[in-house]
Amino acid sequence: MNLVIDEGNTTVKVAVFDTREEPEEVFTFKSPDVAEVMTSISKYPVTSSIYSSVATYNAALAGQIKKITSRFLELTHSVPLPIKINYATPETLGVDRIAGVVAAWKANPGEESFIIDAGTAITYDYVNSNGEYMGGNISPGITMRLKALNHYTTSLPLVAKSTAYPERGFNTESAILSGVMTGVINEVMSYITRSRNKNPHTNVIITGGDSRIIYDKLKSEQTTTIKEDSLLVLKGLNNILNYNNI
Repeated sequence: MNLVIDEGNTTVKVAVFDTREEPEEVFTFKSPDVAEVMTSISKYPVTSSIYSSVATYNAALAGQIKKITSRFLELTHSVPLPIKINYATPETLGVDRIAGVVAAWKANPGEESFIIDAGTAITYDYVNSNGEYMGGNISPGITMRLKALNHYTTSLPLVAKSTAYPERGFNTESAILSGVMTGVINEVMSYITRSRNKNPHTNVIITGGDSRIIYDKLKSEQTTTIKEDSLLVLKGLNNILNYNNI
């Protein structure tokens, strides 16, 4: 069995895969205690593992994972991939973005895909029909935008994100929430429209911690098919682990 660890900016996701594309179980930790992680996976006979982090390298966690698996892979920019990376500075490309693109390609081989990862930041990534990563963009995430309005102004309050917001704000709090959420949705819709204008058959996949919030709104606004897969990065990491035959 494969053990997959995805350490993000705000959470750590741990998944166990057998032979299927879908994980057997997924665990999410906000502030992971190594012992807690190890206890959660103790019932699974894992033999291979992959560790990916866009945050600070968690040496304690990685060390414990190495002890219980005979084969360990840390996803870095030197790890062989089933796709080609066309990027001027591949060493700066987030490993989570790489994993998401790999998963999209694995799910749709020979097809163009556009991946939206809505988390701390919102990333937009493209993989063409030849399995070549063609770059992408990075934008502030929902919570980051809400925090920025509070942090960089004197009087604007910090507002919690919510799917319930008016078309036009009726007080300062609702004006902030509506402005941020409407801005995000319009931004995402614009990217999708541009992508589909170039290729109507492009697969559009949205993932990340805020994927459901955005996806539900997009379903009511868009007539084109959009897929939501909150486990896309974990699946991509598992694909990379299997590709490296360890």
